[in-house]
Amino acid sequence: MATESLVPEEVAGFPEALLPLRERLLANLVMIAQIPAPTGQELQRVQFLLDRFTEEGLSDASSDESGNAVGRLIGKRSNRTILLVSHLDTIFPANADHTVRVEADRIVAPAVGDNAMGAAIVSLMPAILEHLNIELDSDLILLGSTNSLGRGNHAGIRFFLDHLPKKIDCAVCVEGMQLGRINYFSIGTARADVSCTVRSLPEPSRSYGSESALVVLNHIINRILAIATPSRPYTVIKMGQVHAGVSYDIEPDHAELGIEIVSHSDEMIEQICGQINDIVVEMTARHAVDANLDIFFSTKAGGIPFAHPLVRSVLEVMEKLGIEPDQGHSPSELSDLIARNIPAVTLGITRGQKGKKRRPDHVLIDPILTGVAQLVGVILAMDKGVCDEQ
Repeated sequence: MATESLVPEEVAGFPEALLPLRERLLANLVMIAQIPAPTGQELQRVQFLLDRFTEEGLSDASSDESGNAVGRLIGKRSNRTILLVSHLDTIFPANADHTVRVEADRIVAPAVGDNAMGAAIVSLMPAILEHLNIELDSDLILLGSTNSLGRGNHAGIRFFLDHLPKKIDCAVCVEGMQLGRINYFSIGTARADVSCTVRSLPEPSRSYGSESALVVLNHIINRILAIATPSRPYTVIKMGQVHAGVSYDIEPDHAELGIEIVSHSDEMIEQICGQINDIVVEMTARHAVDANLDIFFSTKAGGIPFAHPLVRSVLEVMEKLGIEPDQGHSPSELSDLIARNIPAVTLGITRGQKGKKRRPDHVLIDPILTGVAQLVGVILAMDKGVCDEQ
């Protein structure tokens, strides 16, 4: 692997050089944030990206069979292929208010940081490189992926990677937040729903708890809480959602529990999922209910080591731009790249907040150009061969 620094010195001046693109970038962000894109309904955002790619003269811009927006910027030598990917879907339903509010220091909108910001940057990357007078040797594939979140389970990027005729040499996953985020390893994750429905029987059952799905779900929760999880490998069972009932005086006949299992060991996740399934099957028999475990999202554990030249180059770029690194992990397209042995990192563009109760999502404007400069610096290091095997 390459060991010498491949980060150009001019990276530190990129934020100032990008100032003329600031308003155009913000306009793109506002336009894409106004487009609803719940998982599976990203068509309008896909078309938005394809329109931008066409405007920038990308001859190879189209959607694939999975609905992904794909553009290719041909390099001078086409000696390697770099992938820049941002997911297009959000957790907000299509009927949510997608009004965007532009304030002096921030842009406020549903899912503006997850991931309208990332999609806006990917859509403008050809213009950004042209403005900086950068012509890559490598081919640069720009991907707006669909069906990423929740039950989408990264179906878009998985289809893209499974059907791409040419090998991807390295990749960057672009997330709107937070600036300084650098993920280069993926923790194993499984997300599942446990559903419990009281059976309609011709005669009342003598099974305890069968009159209330919530009571039976409580038994299931208590049993899950009793599952032993090791500290090494790091393993945690999280219970994040419970849905049941319509009124105070009516016992519910249906209840659901949303859980997440994370671990540094794929085997441990498989083992715990098996234990939970056994619990659910037992409760079905004991309490005259139909209980079910539905595992709808999974990622594998893995990554590149800290000593990998790509990680070192990202940290060098951050140092030149005065960005404080925040190393960690969170679900993203990174896990699917790592599973295919593609060196990759996930980077954040700006600061902001999301998912706060009674407080709207927002991204800060001032850090954006620094985040874009960081992304360009990493692409340049990749273009110079930081991920090439010697």
